[in-house]
Amino acid sequence: MVVFKGISKKIISFFLVVICVFSVTALSGCNAFGKKSAVSINGVEISNDVFTYFLDKATVDLGVDEAQKAIKEQTLAYISTYFKTNSLAHAHGIELTIAEKAAVSEKVNDNWLLYDQYYERIGITKETLTKVFTADAYRDRLLLAYYGTGGTKEIPLARLYAAFRTNYILFQAITGYFTTTDANGNTIRLPQNEIESLLLRFQSMADVVNSGEKTMDEAADYLAEAGVQSAVQTVILHKDDDSYPEGFFQKVQTIDTRYAAIIGTNDYLFLVLRAEADVNSEFFNSKKIEIIKSIVGNGIDQIIEGAYEVDSNVSSPTFNSYLQLIKEVKGE
Repeated sequence: MVVFKGISKKIISFFLVVICVFSVTALSGCNAFGKKSAVSINGVEISNDVFTYFLDKATVDLGVDEAQKAIKEQTLAYISTYFKTNSLAHAHGIELTIAEKAAVSEKVNDNWLLYDQYYERIGITKETLTKVFTADAYRDRLLLAYYGTGGTKEIPLARLYAAFRTNYILFQAITGYFTTTDANGNTIRLPQNEIESLLLRFQSMADVVNSGEKTMDEAADYLAEAGVQSAVQTVILHKDDDSYPEGFFQKVQTIDTRYAAIIGTNDYLFLVLRAEADVNSEFFNSKKIEIIKSIVGNGIDQIIEGAYEVDSNVSSPTFNSYLQLIKEVKGE
């Protein structure tokens, strides 16, 4: 049974019953599938679809031809972490928000789109992925529970915000291009007179935005009349993000807040309006988890692993049959 360090066995037994009742969706325990489970953790049976997911992950990480003992140990390590994460999240009363559930669903659909035929052949369903990715989301929420405001290992808000300002910039941008596509589908550079005209239009819009005559959306509408097909994008960009040209982050960082400027590269032209995000903004709060991760590293993993003692029981025949199935499907 689950062992909370420092808690009596009677309380532990009660809590295990609670976990078994309320975590059927997450763990599919209590023999939900009515057949022999490959693995049980502290007497709670882990459904074979979840077991298969982590077994497959172990064969990917270690190699399908790795020694069976090593694959088994790695699979059990994954399942143990999954079990502990779900249990600790329930202990903290964590429930995912609508937005977090939507993110889990998107991740499930993306993975299913890539691997659905393989998953179906080894017994993994969308429900399986939802269970696994929900545990990933719980891990992120546990980061906030321990290191966020009010947590037992709380990182001061000032430190989080300082890290945010150092590593992220917030801006609105309209993009122009110094290239176009010819009749044969080749990328070619615009004639010099068209490049100069585009520069003048962008500079004009920067001026009118700064004067308060136009918003960025109105500037985009004006530029669209001149053939610039780019809607305004609101972007929160990390300094290591390479989705923009090299040096772009540093250039935007030098722009004064609420000031519009143009940034040119070899192939692109940007009208950028620098914005600010305070500690109450959705932009700062949306990056809190990433910032905490950058500060504490694997700290939350150590907390999760140390929260419980677990005893796993493996059915070798069931384990072997699923491993053989995965090897056969991978070998086709």
